[in-house]
Amino acid sequence: MHRTLTARLAWFAAWVAVAPFAAAQDEIYLEITQPGLRRVAVAAPPLMVLPGTPADVAASFQRTLDEDLAASAPIAVVDRKLYSLVEDDPRPEVLHQRWRSIGAQFLLTGTVVRAGGELVVEARLVDLVSGEYAFAKRYRAGVSAAPLVAHNLANDLVQVFTGRPGPFLSRIAFISDRTGSSELWVMDWNGSNPKQLTKHGSIALAPVWAPDGNRMIFTSYLRGAPALFELIPQEGYLRPLWSQGGVNSSASFSPDGSQIAFASSVDGNTDIYTMPAGGGTPRRLTTARGIDTQPAWAPNGRQIAFTSTRAGSPQIFLMDSDGSNVRQLTFEGNFHDEATWSPDGTRIACTTRESRTFQLATIDAVTGARQVLTGPGNNESPVFSPDGSMLAFSSDRTGKPQIFVTDADGVPHQLTAEGKNHSPSWTGGGQ
Repeated sequence: MHRTLTARLAWFAAWVAVAPFAAAQDEIYLEITQPGLRRVAVAAPPLMVLPGTPADVAASFQRTLDEDLAASAPIAVVDRKLYSLVEDDPRPEVLHQRWRSIGAQFLLTGTVVRAGGELVVEARLVDLVSGEYAFAKRYRAGVSAAPLVAHNLANDLVQVFTGRPGPFLSRIAFISDRTGSSELWVMDWNGSNPKQLTKHGSIALAPVWAPDGNRMIFTSYLRGAPALFELIPQEGYLRPLWSQGGVNSSASFSPDGSQIAFASSVDGNTDIYTMPAGGGTPRRLTTARGIDTQPAWAPNGRQIAFTSTRAGSPQIFLMDSDGSNVRQLTFEGNFHDEATWSPDGTRIACTTRESRTFQLATIDAVTGARQVLTGPGNNESPVFSPDGSMLAFSSDRTGKPQIFVTDADGVPHQLTAEGKNHSPSWTGGGQ
């Protein structure tokens, strides 16, 4: 896969050659969800559409909800072909037993209706064993916001079973050349609603969201040399953050959003630095021989993963956030790069090199145990969903690099198709 940022992988040509497009091969799917996570069987027949509700609005809501639930890690939707076997009955205990007979543990019911200029959705989740409501809520939004209501409902249902909302209101920033130059774009988690954020006619690279999802930092050649810029998409606000030195790339926010780590050659060699997210004087963290780049701040704020050639080839290292206690994490093979942490901090996903192609891997952050996900073509730049159940990544398996996302079973689905698209960055929901 073509890499446009020379500074980002300045050592690339010295250690590996660009791999040719790989032949199609059987894909080994990666179990993204936590080991031992039990999926709950939920029967989710279409919600009842009340009179006066536009058919296209109801269809948009139901289609979005079905897609979200199908991608949900903790929920296993009962095969809808079995729903016709359940005969209605006015006695709740009998009806619940009939749903249980086709394998359901919970039943989602509710109504969809247009009330004036609003869409009103009432949803109830019934525990089929106790007969009690596990969840009940009313949603109101503009009629045109039917997909948004569905995303909110799906998030809430995931939270019932996991204690934290699903990823269905989240967004993915990425780089695309579909308009002729390398620009910054954003889309919903499932690839819908793509929007162009920059129109600089330059080269944009490596976007990263702040923890609050309201701003991002990326590298741009807008003023010649690669520099870090801050962008607030909702305001169209752009400002330069750091431009000194020949390399400024791969920014990563601290979990509280107050600091960023990044790679810079301001002192000659490419090393890892930190500085206040609002700007200021960087502090150098690494000083060893070799090139240090691609920092990734751990969710607990106490560690930073990064790529270094100090051991002879690009490998993932860990250090405390003040630069102390440096230790090597990866040892297998001769290439590991682009580390990204799972939200719970137990795993690191990264890019590795297997049989002359780039592939994804996950590393246990404590033991260093590695699991490689091999697939057609080159697969790079992984990033976890906000709930840790899915991975977004870039792949050239269809020819040009495109953004893919795994579902809860680890099966990849293509999100982009126009132009070349790469460098996904996933932000949390609710934005």
